[in-house]
Amino acid sequence: MNKIRLLFNERNIYIVLLLYFFSGYFYPSFLQKNNIYSYITEYFGIYENLLWIFFIGYGFSMFMKNPTKKIVLKVRLYFMIISGISVGYLYLIDSLKNFEETSLDKIQEYIIQIGILNINLGYLEIYTFLKIYFNVKKDVFIGVLIAIIFISTIIITGKAIKGLLLLVINYFKSIYFGFKERKRIKEEKLRIEKQEKLEKEIYDEICNIQKMYQEKEEQNQEQIDKEEENVEKDDEKNDIGIEISEEKRDIESTWFPTGN
Repeated sequence: MNKIRLLFNERNIYIVLLLYFFSGYFYPSFLQKNNIYSYITEYFGIYENLLWIFFIGYGFSMFMKNPTKKIVLKVRLYFMIISGISVGYLYLIDSLKNFEETSLDKIQEYIIQIGILNINLGYLEIYTFLKIYFNVKKDVFIGVLIAIIFISTIIITGKAIKGLLLLVINYFKSIYFGFKERKRIKEEKLRIEKQEKLEKEIYDEICNIQKMYQEKEEQNQEQIDKEEENVEKDDEKNDIGIEISEEKRDIESTWFPTGN
């Protein structure tokens, strides 16, 4: 019983029907014989490809175990269809800006010609567009379509946009921090240069003081040496004077003997 339930569960039935439907494009089938694919092409036009992406993506979501990711994928698939239809509406509105006729019949004929014969948006989109276009203000219609496309783009490519934003933010952060780092290195270099310059000035000042001190010491030493030399000369003169005095005294003693 469990095997039968497993075989005929919703997921397996959906995949079998999807494969059968897709195989009808390449092999004869009941759908092909009854022109089902021709009707799909006529009514959905180029959106037939979006429908296939939707059906395949929806089937893929059935195999996802994470419920959050499953819901996100389904929402993105729905908004993909909505954004595609909105883009088609904007294309038709843009095509009408150069159309000068004002009668409803002429406008309808022109829209059918553009929407079916040129790009084949499908009967369903042309029908809904004509129902909305003549009952809603043009500016309001365009604003709503742009808002839908914008929101759909964010929802569909939310993760990519988030990654892109993070990439841009990280890029500017790297530029900012790189600028701050270069500024810090430059300031540090200037500080070191100033410190080295100050140390050099202090060293030169110390050397000058030592040089002046040595010169003063040398001058003092020279002065002391000169004074000592002068003293020695004076001593020599005194010695010579003493010797001369003694010689005179000896001479006088020889010429004027003293009596006892």
